[in-house]
Amino acid sequence: MSLKVFHTGDLHLGMLYQNRGYPEGVRQELVEARFRALDQMMEKANREECHLFVIAGDLFERLRIGEEQVLRVARALSRFSGVCAVLPGNHDYYTPGSSLWETFREHAADNLVLLFETRPYSLKEHGLDVALYPAPCHAKHSGESRMEWIFDLPEKPEARWHFGLAHGSVEGYSPDFYQNYFPMRQEELTSSGLHFWFLGHTHVRVPTRDEFGGGAFAYPGTPEPDGFDCRHGGSAWVIRFDDNGRAEGTAVATGNYRFRDLEKTVSRAEDMEALARELSEEGARTLVRLKLQGTLPREDYENRRNWREEMKERLFYLEWDDAELQMEISRDTIGALFPEGSFPYLLLDRLAEGGDQKALQRAYTLIKEVKK
Repeated sequence: MSLKVFHTGDLHLGMLYQNRGYPEGVRQELVEARFRALDQMMEKANREECHLFVIAGDLFERLRIGEEQVLRVARALSRFSGVCAVLPGNHDYYTPGSSLWETFREHAADNLVLLFETRPYSLKEHGLDVALYPAPCHAKHSGESRMEWIFDLPEKPEARWHFGLAHGSVEGYSPDFYQNYFPMRQEELTSSGLHFWFLGHTHVRVPTRDEFGGGAFAYPGTPEPDGFDCRHGGSAWVIRFDDNGRAEGTAVATGNYRFRDLEKTVSRAEDMEALARELSEEGARTLVRLKLQGTLPREDYENRRNWREEMKERLFYLEWDDAELQMEISRDTIGALFPEGSFPYLLLDRLAEGGDQKALQRAYTLIKEVKK
């Protein structure tokens, strides 16, 4: 017999995307996409016939969230055909009397196990021969993990599979320079005596490969990309455990949108046309932050806004920065831009005659700055 687990975390439902000045329609769609990712993962977990659905922290973006959104999440989780286990993370940490979690608990279906306490949770009543050992977050920041209690247990409950759940950083895998995100060490995880640890907090998948066999822990990554520093398309794990507790994981693509942060150096119209083709292949589910640099001939430089509009039509969202893109200066453009005999004309014409293109471009840039 084997056990199949769907492992996710860091959904951050209720994220508002108010930090970049997105157009309202874009912002609302990004908010909605996170809820849609949850629905899609429920469907995937059911198709895969998973027995257990694990959310390793930060189901919600913050403690204050609209009641209708909380109820929507509870309804979504109720559609899973197996057992769903939810761990509070550092964004949605648990304290007694928390209005978020009390509302959620009030509307939770019978298949939902809320891991608020540092104690073993047996899932035998739910038909699974599993014991869960949670390390729930109790604050936004902490310099200590909450897994110490596991090492103090006099004995573990009877179960075929023993799993830990924690939300925080693991040394060597998660950036945590000040050690204030519930830091853990790999040695602690492997020496806990548990078969496996389902972790959350790091938004990048660990292991990074698409499949893994063995190992003591995994991070699923965030299921829906949340900004231009997120280089992947959203992910989760489907993990199978044999009778001995050995894990075999397969990555699942989960995201609706993709963020791309690009810097491109261009020097001719063909470069801009190739860039437009590249981005058009990304499609209407991609958000792009594009920084252009280099030089373009005058006609192409003045035509750059047409390329920008073409790209905007094909992408979901485009941020365009051409502050470092320059018009290529030649003797023809010098005569078109400056009166013959003027100081800028004479200076630039002399540099053009000397053939030092870099000096010519620098001089033109300085002249533009002085004229502002």
